[in-house]
Amino acid sequence: MGVLTEGTALSWNEIVPICQVYRSYALSQLVKIFEKCRDYQGDSFLWGDELEFTLVHFDHSKKRVQLLLKAHEILPRLVETNKENHDDTPSIAWHPETCDFMIEGVPCEPYGFLPSYLNTVEANMTLRRKQAQEILSEQSDCEYIINMSAFPRYGQGQFIYSSAHDDLQEVTEQSIHYPDRLISPIHPRMKSSIVNSLARSQGPPLVHIPIFRDTSTPSPFQDLSFKGTKDFRDDHIHLDSILAGWGCCCLQVTFQAQSLTECLQVYDQLLPLTGIMLALSNACPIWRGYLTDIDSRYEVLFQTGDDRTPDERQRSTLNSRCSPAPFYLCDEHNHLNDISLDVDENVVSTLTKHGYLFSFDINIFYFVYETGMPSSLAHHFGHLFVRDPLVVIKESLHLEDDTSSYHFDNLNSTVWNSLRFKPPPLDDDKMGWRVEFRPMDIQITDFENASLSVFMALLTRVILTYGLDLTIPISQANENIVRAHHRDSVRHEKFYFRVGGDDGESSLMTINEIMNGNDKFAGLIPLVEKYLNESENINSDTRLTVGYYLSLMSKRAAGILLTDASWIRQFVMSHPAYKQDSVVSDEIQYDLMWKITQIANGHDTCPLLIQNRMKTNTHLNPE
Repeated sequence: MGVLTEGTALSWNEIVPICQVYRSYALSQLVKIFEKCRDYQGDSFLWGDELEFTLVHFDHSKKRVQLLLKAHEILPRLVETNKENHDDTPSIAWHPETCDFMIEGVPCEPYGFLPSYLNTVEANMTLRRKQAQEILSEQSDCEYIINMSAFPRYGQGQFIYSSAHDDLQEVTEQSIHYPDRLISPIHPRMKSSIVNSLARSQGPPLVHIPIFRDTSTPSPFQDLSFKGTKDFRDDHIHLDSILAGWGCCCLQVTFQAQSLTECLQVYDQLLPLTGIMLALSNACPIWRGYLTDIDSRYEVLFQTGDDRTPDERQRSTLNSRCSPAPFYLCDEHNHLNDISLDVDENVVSTLTKHGYLFSFDINIFYFVYETGMPSSLAHHFGHLFVRDPLVVIKESLHLEDDTSSYHFDNLNSTVWNSLRFKPPPLDDDKMGWRVEFRPMDIQITDFENASLSVFMALLTRVILTYGLDLTIPISQANENIVRAHHRDSVRHEKFYFRVGGDDGESSLMTINEIMNGNDKFAGLIPLVEKYLNESENINSDTRLTVGYYLSLMSKRAAGILLTDASWIRQFVMSHPAYKQDSVVSDEIQYDLMWKITQIANGHDTCPLLIQNRMKTNTHLNPE
């Protein structure tokens, strides 16, 4: 969710005059971080995951399911539950999200390096849902916490569970479909980031999503609620609110490296995988009650998170605040940064030249050693610092605490790239250099989410152990993300992937070839299997569990098992109430969401998503 600090959020008009001052504070803190932590050495490689959940209410008599605006009620209870936890049950950190139907759950302690931690991930994910479900069930047997990346009829009809539906148009965005009451009331950051983004961009977003054309879909299809607006397009769904994107849920995985050098290496090798893992995790084929021609939330995030002014949008050198990772960070990969982007050269100069200068008098020779930041990393931050702060808390503006990195962390956390490079905070000596892997849609089941998370964790170990080099030009990595959105991209698209050695050649490959291998590349899953076979101290339960996870990934890549998006699309198109017109009605949504709830809670099965024999024996604590 980002940095949450109590206080009064400044308006955009109040922020504009202090933008440069704020950035100077943030830069000063970044310099201090680098001076203090550049030589940080951790004991082991740590990692963790973040899950964003959706709260819903079922009305079984009317066959209706709606979003439940109750996060502000249950979050204090969840926080208190984990404060009172004194047994061996792992504690969970619960956080608010932008919308009041969303909550985020994160393990309080990171997973360790030992293989046995891999067998705790799924159990921990189940624990998180169980904690929230127990509180919801105290008041109603119709309220559920679910894993859903995008609520199918979000923004359409009476999609909010409430006793009144007469205030659908309110003042923050003047949206046709997304009312203010969706915004979480828990912290001023939530509403402030929306209001200030709108003010900076000089108007609300208008997102265009291509309709899925079925046999009875009107031609041209017209989203009549936007007919007559200047950006209206035939054959597209229109979304007119930041909340349309920020109301989506995702799975994020964060890795803490043992050193800065190792962290930069992990970042650069994960960057080419953002599009690949986005395709494998696709879970969003329905938008505002229509089947569309995209399968992921990420393009919607790109557009709704765009706070650029009209003039800035005319430039190709400044992307949306939510966009693919802009740069490789290691100097040896700088030649692959083939897209020109805006950079604050003063920031780059400060970071590269700042450091300790030592001169040694050896007879008449003088040697000056400069220990500033590596150039590529400095350019990454130079690009970050062209952004204005979106949220400024009045009481925290003029911090004089040398141990705080609040301003930098706040600026860094309001740029939502597919990867986030996270330096250690100044006030926590246990925290190291981290990489946050951000593209994946959340999956329906804990098993799927654990499979994706554990696969990524194992892949980082393969990268570090074998010195794997997956880097391709940034332009190709960006193109992969574009292709990943396309309908059924796992089975029908090809993606740029590195197949050469030192020459760094890339070619177009299917997801199946990338994951399972071909005659030019061993495949990511066989490389992970090789690593596991060479590893010691992996117990039988863990090996069995990981084997099931890799089997899911392998079969999904091969098209034997479906992505969540493909399964959802298939469910809708085979529903008896579906009229082949691309419309997902309340009844279809109800049956879909109830099926998902039953599958997630183990009361139903879905062989097209997860084969029935994939039953893991996971534990809350490593054994």
